[in-house]
Amino acid sequence: MLPKSLFILASAVTLVNSQFDPTSVTLATRQAWCNSQTSTCPLLCLQLRGASGSPTTNNCSAETLAYDCTCSNGVSPNATEYSLTIPYYICTETNSQCVLNCDGNTTCQNNCRVDNPCGAQNPKRINVTTTTTTANTATATASETPVNTLVNGNGDTSATGAAPRMVSVDISHVYGLCVLVGGFVAGFAVLL
Repeated sequence: MLPKSLFILASAVTLVNSQFDPTSVTLATRQAWCNSQTSTCPLLCLQLRGASGSPTTNNCSAETLAYDCTCSNGVSPNATEYSLTIPYYICTETNSQCVLNCDGNTTCQNNCRVDNPCGAQNPKRINVTTTTTTANTATATASETPVNTLVNGNGDTSATGAAPRMVSVDISHVYGLCVLVGGFVAGFAVLL
């Protein structure tokens, strides 16, 4: 937890950087934003290499909207690249206030949002899931791959301590085809 003087200093930096007056939003809304920020912090940490989902620091002040999300590897994720974070909420609220100040001018309203985009502009895809389409490939991969190793779409492996994931396959279309073929066969049998 941050010492109170450091937390107040961080609050001042947040206010200066964003030029956003937290009191322009109700305290209940700011509390909801802080709850969202502290709930999102562990998920953001999981996106960082070498960090667990247990941040070393995770706090937020509903009074000032100052927050601190420091992951187990000592890195603070760039919260401006994500939704459900304080920077995202401040950005969207600033845009909404800008739109209100346009007095119905649609060009002005459009510029409020276009000139100040919120969230990630070019998000990085970190978690990619691939599946194997044939049983022979899956068997060959499983026999050649050591236990607790994941295989990505390029055939590269990376050792992990995690248990292998179960892949769910929807085979309802196979059952539907069987019922359809069975219906045709039964129909022809009745005709003969």
